[in-house]
Amino acid sequence: MKTVSIIIPFSNGLCYLDDCFGSILSQGLEEGSYEVICLGDSPEEGIVAKVEEYEEKGLPIRYVQWLEKKGAGYARNKGIMMAEAEYLYFLDSDDYILDGCMSRLIECAKANDADLVRGDIITTYYKSESFGLNKYNHKKLIKEDRKLSDVELSNLFSTEVTALNMLIRRSLVADNNIEFDDQVLYYTDIPFVMQLLNVTSIGYLAKDAGLAKRKRNDPIHYPSLNQSAKKNKDKMVEDLIHVYQNTLPVVKDQPKRRNTISVIMCKTIYKQCVNGWHLSKETAEKCSAILKDGANGVVNKFGFAGRIILRSIASKRYGLAKFVGRFLRWRKKKKGKFGNKIQWNRFIDKLIFRHLPRKKNWVVFESFFGKGYNDSPKYLYEYMLEKYGNQYKYIWIINNPSPNMKGKPKKAKLHSLRHVYYSTRAKYHIYNVRQPGWFKKEEDMVFLETWHGTPLKKLAFDLDDIHAASQDHKETFYRDSRLWDYLISANPFSTEVFARAFEVDKEKILEVGYPRNDILYSPKADEIAKSVKEKLGIPSDKKVVLYAPTWRDNEFYGPGRYKFSMALDIDLMKEELADDYVMLFRTHYHIADKLDLSQYEGFVYNVSTYEDVSELYLISDMCVTDYSSVFFDYANLRRPMLFFVYDFEEYKDELRGMYLDMETDLPGPLLKTNKELVNAIKNIDKINAEYADRYNNFYDRFCSVDDGNATKRVIETMFGGGDTP
Repeated sequence: MKTVSIIIPFSNGLCYLDDCFGSILSQGLEEGSYEVICLGDSPEEGIVAKVEEYEEKGLPIRYVQWLEKKGAGYARNKGIMMAEAEYLYFLDSDDYILDGCMSRLIECAKANDADLVRGDIITTYYKSESFGLNKYNHKKLIKEDRKLSDVELSNLFSTEVTALNMLIRRSLVADNNIEFDDQVLYYTDIPFVMQLLNVTSIGYLAKDAGLAKRKRNDPIHYPSLNQSAKKNKDKMVEDLIHVYQNTLPVVKDQPKRRNTISVIMCKTIYKQCVNGWHLSKETAEKCSAILKDGANGVVNKFGFAGRIILRSIASKRYGLAKFVGRFLRWRKKKKGKFGNKIQWNRFIDKLIFRHLPRKKNWVVFESFFGKGYNDSPKYLYEYMLEKYGNQYKYIWIINNPSPNMKGKPKKAKLHSLRHVYYSTRAKYHIYNVRQPGWFKKEEDMVFLETWHGTPLKKLAFDLDDIHAASQDHKETFYRDSRLWDYLISANPFSTEVFARAFEVDKEKILEVGYPRNDILYSPKADEIAKSVKEKLGIPSDKKVVLYAPTWRDNEFYGPGRYKFSMALDIDLMKEELADDYVMLFRTHYHIADKLDLSQYEGFVYNVSTYEDVSELYLISDMCVTDYSSVFFDYANLRRPMLFFVYDFEEYKDELRGMYLDMETDLPGPLLKTNKELVNAIKNIDKINAEYADRYNNFYDRFCSVDDGNATKRVIETMFGGGDTP
């Protein structure tokens, strides 16, 4: 007889199956000792081919498919009927088993003649190659194999009842006719697990038997069941009511287990109310009856506001419950004693600004979240100012007004009342990063997203794992990109990437080059460079090295505030290069750290706050970067580039991933140590000759669209080329 039958329901997310199936193969189970039964209702193309692929790799898998949406409970029940092994193990298709898990569960079950053995469940957003136990709280992991007492069995589940990562004696399930509830989509595990606990004689916890329960970061294309529930909240509560009522008879003599499902019921009702759920009359009546009956004692465990909501529903005072729910939502968002300023601004916007007429000649500009007067929005603004003069009213969203700003535009700080006012009333909007989450675009508005570079690192929907501070990355980009009327691209490569990664129609993409690069082709480029050098106080007899590193997704203080770790050995640079060179140091706009480089005065110039990086390109004799997209723009100058990638293996494999093969596609060498970087700078003429062909190919691929006229092409497209608004 086989030892274990692994049952996997599959509904969507073919991309997760490699980790799931691969983790089973990596368990090292003996051939013939196990079987895998995959069952599901997914219409996705490729599922059969994926199963066949793993069959060829040695996975003993059977696949059963139906197209009617019947849920995980139905699939698991079918799997139980098909199973032939001594033990059952349920695995979701987006989860994966950690190394050694299965052998540990089996070992513990055999050694102790256990009916049920459970291991650790560790939630993660990461695929298996990025997963590491060192990232998780070891205090919560099972420390030793341990038999569970009757009380511990009852307390095994406190907030979520799940059949995952449990090895279960199949005869126990078969002899007692234990099934998942296949009449519902949600909460199918509760009746199965509660019946199972009632008949379990010997239960164990096993150490070093972990399951990675993967949370999905793409609710647009591959929503999990719970993410789908956001669009069908009434169904979720209805299913829980059904499960609750059918499970009560099973746990009526088990106060601890009855308490568990009552807590789940009350928490769900509470959350739905707080999250803005409007109870239908029928659902409200059922919830009221449950709260009056079995779950009433649990209500006392909630806080003051929670008790008001639940008791109001129990007594059918639904209006009061909704009011308290709205208040709690506001409290959750507010900051400070009287709330967040942007909340009040949005309230005034909704009350007043949105009722005012649209201004058809107002144009709002924003660059890097109001951090400066720069990038493509700057060049588009200055072109419009010269071409149209005061025929348009120009508004800049900028926190610290620049002395270099031409004309006399209106100014507003990011998220201020003036920002909200102008954003609501202006017809035209030009941004180089995502718009604010509160921005509401009306049909008669026109939104131009200039973006801020040709991508090297993968973006949005091209990412598997999100190592940044927020896991809402994909959903946020999807929401924002729905509002873009135009998106600028600098080359055919970017057009393809943007269309896919941002989910934008190609018809909306303007493949015209970047307005910010027009200055690199200006007939006044030498004159501008001389002026910038004088402004920065750079000696005319020194060559200039621009060092422009990017930010690391996994090093952050919070959303949008990234750390910076200095990997450059400036002492070595100064010792070896100071006679002939100076260095310009330029960090990414996301970096929150303020760097003190005063001890290197005269050799290092910190230009991180210099507004226009394009002007820095003009004064630099070479550029040193890592994974920043600056080199795509810098290549327009056909000047040398070096890539200081001290963490290359980690970055390319574990963080963002790359669109290009850096080892073969880049127009310069990959340098992993400070000594290699120094030697490359000293021998830059030799490197130029060595990389000449690759540089030419790179230029043709990524720079051929830029010609100094991108700004003109954008404005003519967006404003029709006319002379009047």
